[in-house]
Amino acid sequence: MNPTLRLLLLLALAAAPRAGAALESAQLNPDNVLPTFPGGLQLQGITRGEVVVAVSVNTEGRVADFLVLGYTQESLARRCREALPEWRFTPARLDGVPVPTQLTLQVSFTLEGAVVSGNGLNHFFFDHLDSWGDGRLSYRLHHAGEIDRVPARVSTVTPKYAREAEQQGVRGKVRVNFYIDEEGRVRLPSVDSAPQPYLAEKAVAAVREWRFAPPTSLGEPVLVAASQEFDFSAAGGK
Repeated sequence: MNPTLRLLLLLALAAAPRAGAALESAQLNPDNVLPTFPGGLQLQGITRGEVVVAVSVNTEGRVADFLVLGYTQESLARRCREALPEWRFTPARLDGVPVPTQLTLQVSFTLEGAVVSGNGLNHFFFDHLDSWGDGRLSYRLHHAGEIDRVPARVSTVTPKYAREAEQQGVRGKVRVNFYIDEEGRVRLPSVDSAPQPYLAEKAVAAVREWRFAPPTSLGEPVLVAASQEFDFSAAGGK
């Protein structure tokens, strides 16, 4: 296995779709209780704002995990963090079977309430998060060109590739996309495609256990996104 870490701005499906498979994206239930606009911001003359959040949804349509990627005001992000665990989704389906998935949502706040929007394909690329919303975001995901150095791994787990799978010819490359938070923890690992779901499962499980030196920009810890490719070859993936 020859893993190479790449920094990027990418969020992809947690379930690896097979070629030609019919994928139905997850949908936010309309009866979810949306966050309200904080009264304190109105007193400061602020009447709108934005929050961008990555959400992992399980096969039952429940939020398995989430990560705030950017916001204009921290109090708006706090309202989203309070509301999100109770939200429900119609789960994504692959050939009619519920599958876990990951999507990115934009929560737009006004005095009248919040509006939630997202990409219908559950696949979103962010190139200019700092230009969103009512002015520059006060917190956001940082891209590769803004960080001081590529985050160094301080703890690594190698994917466990069963000998039986190797003997049966279960081989291929898997790219795992994930976030590295300000404490160096891996968040929301996912894959956008894989030749074998088994390989995707093993690769994601391994990356979930990794730890990094906290990524920094101008010496301050920041949130970044990264990509790791694994090559499960005839040599057992090593």
